[in-house]
Amino acid sequence: MKQRFEATRFAPSPTGPLHFGSLVCAVASFILARQYNAKWLIRIEDVDTQRCKHKFIESIINCLHAHGMREDDAIVLQSERDAIYDHYLQTLSKKGLIYACDCSRKMVKSRADYYDGFCRQRNLKSKGNALRFKNLSCQQSFIDMHYGKQQTSMQVAEEDPVLRRADKQYNYNLAVIADDIEQGVDLVVRGADLLDQTPLHQQLFTHLESKVPTFFHIPIAVHSAGVKYAKQSYSSAIENDKSHQNIVSCLIFLGFKHEEIPMNTDVSDLLAWAVNHWQPDKLTRSKEIAVNLSNGVYSL
Repeated sequence: MKQRFEATRFAPSPTGPLHFGSLVCAVASFILARQYNAKWLIRIEDVDTQRCKHKFIESIINCLHAHGMREDDAIVLQSERDAIYDHYLQTLSKKGLIYACDCSRKMVKSRADYYDGFCRQRNLKSKGNALRFKNLSCQQSFIDMHYGKQQTSMQVAEEDPVLRRADKQYNYNLAVIADDIEQGVDLVVRGADLLDQTPLHQQLFTHLESKVPTFFHIPIAVHSAGVKYAKQSYSSAIENDKSHQNIVSCLIFLGFKHEEIPMNTDVSDLLAWAVNHWQPDKLTRSKEIAVNLSNGVYSL
């Protein structure tokens, strides 16, 4: 019997317009949602209010709609959900899994490459300090739906991540878990750059007494080895007037051959065709795929 899922999501951060790497992830999650008759949700991950800009939210949503992908429920903005995150933080705190930390990034780096648990036994007050998750399990491995068994380094597995900063801004590692629980997301589709964070996220689901979702990671689109498409690397914005070609490029990225993709169709019909024909084993198990951009057209 085919596994069933209730919902998956595409969750961009509005630090800039949508780029090709994000579009690929949107397409992959959209196709999987339709294949499993699951809801496809859009979540705007703007919890980092210093870096995120409201002006990019509309352009991201318009870009997704122009490429034939529409959400199945109301769009959620993380910046409006502090009360929810506080509830989940308090749940962890009552279990003795939260402690205060006054270490700056410079202090952490002066001791080790990763946070070493320096403040675990200091009993600092919460006010004015960051709040960290006491990572007792140190889980290293998990099974990914695409990549199979994965193993993180012990340094990553042992680290106690910040869940709320000293300025009371919630961190991605708490917000994403709380939102997935609240929205009923049980299939998480995201980039391979987050593979190392998955054992931690699985622990948080467990400690919050929620079912752990299935994770499906996809390769990262890169300009060159190690340089992924991202706002920080000044990746070009997706051009909506090239939506058909952009979707074709995404499908090639996901493992289709160019000659098998129908060309004389609109983007909605093209995506519907992909839903009927894509098999996850078409996708390479490499962690990166080099993508070229020429005259606004992406090619592998």
